[in-house]
Amino acid sequence: MAFNSLDAQREACLDYIKSQRHQGWCAIADAYDDGGYSGGSTDRPGLQRLLMAIQAGRVDVVVVYKVDRLSRSLADFARLMQLFDEQRVSFVSVTQQFNTTSSMGRLTLNMLLSFAQFEREVAGERIRDKIAATFRRGVFVTGQPPLGYRRPREGEPGFIERKLLIVPEEAELVRSVYTGYLELRSLVALAARLNAAGHRTKFWTSSRGTSRGGKPFTASLVHRILTNPIYIGKIAHTRRVVSTAPGARRPESVTEVHDGLHDPIIPHELWDKVHDAMKVANRGTTTRWTHTHLLKGKLRTFEGHTMSPSSTQLKRDDKTRDPNRRIVRYYVSQKAVKHGYAACPIKSLNANVIDDLVRALVVDHLARAHQTNLRPHEHSLRDHWLREVIGRVVVALDRISIDLIDERVKACTEAIKAIPVPKPASKDPAACTVPTSPFKPSVTTQDGHTTLTLAILIKRLDGRRMLLSPDGHDLLLSSQGGSRAHAHPQLVLAIGQAFAFRADLLRTSDSVESIAGRSGCSAARVKQLLMLTQLSPRILRAALTAGLPPRLTVSDLIKAAQRLEWPQQEILLGLARS
Repeated sequence: MAFNSLDAQREACLDYIKSQRHQGWCAIADAYDDGGYSGGSTDRPGLQRLLMAIQAGRVDVVVVYKVDRLSRSLADFARLMQLFDEQRVSFVSVTQQFNTTSSMGRLTLNMLLSFAQFEREVAGERIRDKIAATFRRGVFVTGQPPLGYRRPREGEPGFIERKLLIVPEEAELVRSVYTGYLELRSLVALAARLNAAGHRTKFWTSSRGTSRGGKPFTASLVHRILTNPIYIGKIAHTRRVVSTAPGARRPESVTEVHDGLHDPIIPHELWDKVHDAMKVANRGTTTRWTHTHLLKGKLRTFEGHTMSPSSTQLKRDDKTRDPNRRIVRYYVSQKAVKHGYAACPIKSLNANVIDDLVRALVVDHLARAHQTNLRPHEHSLRDHWLREVIGRVVVALDRISIDLIDERVKACTEAIKAIPVPKPASKDPAACTVPTSPFKPSVTTQDGHTTLTLAILIKRLDGRRMLLSPDGHDLLLSSQGGSRAHAHPQLVLAIGQAFAFRADLLRTSDSVESIAGRSGCSAARVKQLLMLTQLSPRILRAALTAGLPPRLTVSDLIKAAQRLEWPQQEILLGLARS
């Protein structure tokens, strides 16, 4: 037609734009019309071209004849309004006085969004209620069936009822998982056995042709099999419900278990034995605590595995819960968690040690290469900028590499120079102390990144995994780093046993062999520990107050105690100079 409704609507919109010329409005030449397309869908060529123009920044205000010209779906309209808001684009309806450039228009928009949210929530409730009702009937509804089961094909028994069928080969593997756990009592060891035998997780192809599964077993996957009630003929359904308890803010997850239509793979007796064994194993689980880790999300092993932060509280007396007990923070490799500590060469690292080492190397580099001194500033500000400039940290058996982002280093330099240096007076001077390293890392720059590489040696000393220099010296001159120093339990225990053995000898006049029999140690070990009573008072005080270098072991103390001269002992342990 020579003049249709679209032309009339466009003229009305152009007239409105002309009336807003005093505000700087100007109509663009492109017309985003969708003649012959339904407004109930956003899959329209004109609307898609408009959205592309908005994302390209060529449109400031979208003008329509009526609101339903943009979309007749309330949910689609809400999504379009969200896109407009993200791109800072206003929306105007000519005939309905709907204009998001004014406060009244934004109020109307908020009302429409409230109705859109209500529509989505009602639809979600209907879907969740339907799924819950299906689970109560014992039907496996969502996702791929777990290892041991498959869906029935058309024409097979149970196809109409959607009853899961057992896969004999996979069912035998599931039974071996349950019996294997009763034998090994370890998820990691069981996963290693399954992988060594060539077993893999369930493999299938999705409706889009993507291959899924077929991966090696991990401790978490084995735990999922051992705790899935589907193997005893049950169906578990976890849903989120809003708690009515006073003060409750988040929805709670509630798991309901219903009788399933499928046949079980595991008998109830085996299920009960496995879960009783898992309860006993869980009793010894260490308590997890959350603390600040400087390298959270940035630390990886040289094999590419993430090192996750964790912590544990040392147990001194199970009968008394002392809130001031020592908390040990560390990073643990995800490879060690999933495949066992024997499979990972890095395993875990003390968080205080690795954090302090990275602090020392990065702070010294910023001061040396960019004249930016972070040491006088508060530890919160200092650690904030350290996390900003550090891209990632990679730990290998022989080196540690710290990747710095040059753009963020420049921003840190400008920000720190603009902040006045605080006075040294502080209630806790150790909180602002950054340790220093006597070793200088190699520096390489490439593609906007600067890499600091330092040669290290990971050595196990008295049960501790220490970071030392390749020649065995300490990497840090001071290990305070804002955390309180603690004497190592192995040294304290050895010294305590030595003086207890000596007191027993003086009180009873028994032989060393008799004392060794009562204590459960060998006579040779008792003789070695008794030598620790010959250490100088300065060495004993340093050992009990964390004044000794962290690389020293009980064997080092015994070797030093063989020297009868106290000054020679202190020189050998590094407490005095020759």
